[in-house]
Amino acid sequence: MTSEIPYEILVYRGWDFKGWVGRPGEVKPVVRHNVKSNATFALDADHVRAADLRQPGARVMIYRHGALQMTGPVRLVNGPFMDTASLTFSVEDDFRILNNWRAWPKPAAALTGQNVEYRTITGPAETVVKTVMAENAARLGYPLAIAPDQGRGSTVNCTFRFHPAYDRLFPAVDQAGIGVTVRQEGAGLLLDCYAVREYPHRLSPDAGTVIGGTYSLAAPTATRVVVGGQGEGVARTFKGFSDVAREAEWNDIIEVFQDARDSSTGDVYADRAAETLAEGAPLAGLSLELTETDHFRYGGQGLRVGDRVTAEIRGQFFTDVLREVRLSWDGGGDVATPVVGERADDTDTLLAKRLRALQRDNADRKAY
Repeated sequence: MTSEIPYEILVYRGWDFKGWVGRPGEVKPVVRHNVKSNATFALDADHVRAADLRQPGARVMIYRHGALQMTGPVRLVNGPFMDTASLTFSVEDDFRILNNWRAWPKPAAALTGQNVEYRTITGPAETVVKTVMAENAARLGYPLAIAPDQGRGSTVNCTFRFHPAYDRLFPAVDQAGIGVTVRQEGAGLLLDCYAVREYPHRLSPDAGTVIGGTYSLAAPTATRVVVGGQGEGVARTFKGFSDVAREAEWNDIIEVFQDARDSSTGDVYADRAAETLAEGAPLAGLSLELTETDHFRYGGQGLRVGDRVTAEIRGQFFTDVLREVRLSWDGGGDVATPVVGERADDTDTLLAKRLRALQRDNADRKAY
């Protein structure tokens, strides 16, 4: 990889290495914390690797400044019919398996042997993630290796009944202070976890690290939660939870309903309520334009997705997790735009969250 081009892309067909794309056209990865990342890149149609990338099972590994950003399959190819035109390839990060794999109640048993209603697993967040994904990889016969479990993260309670693994692991795992990565390694994938770390340097215009950006501050969307447990009609169990401090601070009451019919345990009700209140908390989101130097850079040993970052903007301090970074290169400049927290005014993000919520509700209805 030359110094002028920050990106290098390795091309695979299945797990077989086919070659390099050392001089891609426009590259736009979006790297996210505990959400599926994606990327697009452009390539001349007559490039030596274009034919490989158009084949079923095409995969890539994307590097920026020598640091691996993501690995995953090519899911979409766009381009005109002209042979000399540029093609655009869309890639999904291998984190996608958490969305695509169903967590069976008894993953070691056949479908005819699913004789329990729900699988409940409790433990440190890292242990729960790795246990669930290892069991279902074995069930599917998929080459997923699991890095050694270090038991990191606070305790979570998760239940499964043919749900997508992601739907029941998150946001509990995220709130436990753990991030999850899935990367290609050899002839398969490797799943590992990392602890959210405190980034030691404050980002600010005065420090010369922030040269622009925008921010949004949004009021809470939930202050009270009614959790519906097991039972039907008047026999159904309901529990109420509220954030008294939030209601006093915002002088507001916002009630929401959270389903928990998969459990009759009070601790699970409390966990679901806490997750719902956390999702409905006030949002402070920053989209920062950074200036990168030899001493300050996104990626590698520097700032990374999943770091807890403090930024000072106009004398006000914002501290939150770096949720995503929007990278781009078009031959004219190498740009990294980190997003700290969640932007309440980002319509794409809001739409994605609402679609995930609808998909999760639909999966719950199908599983019950």
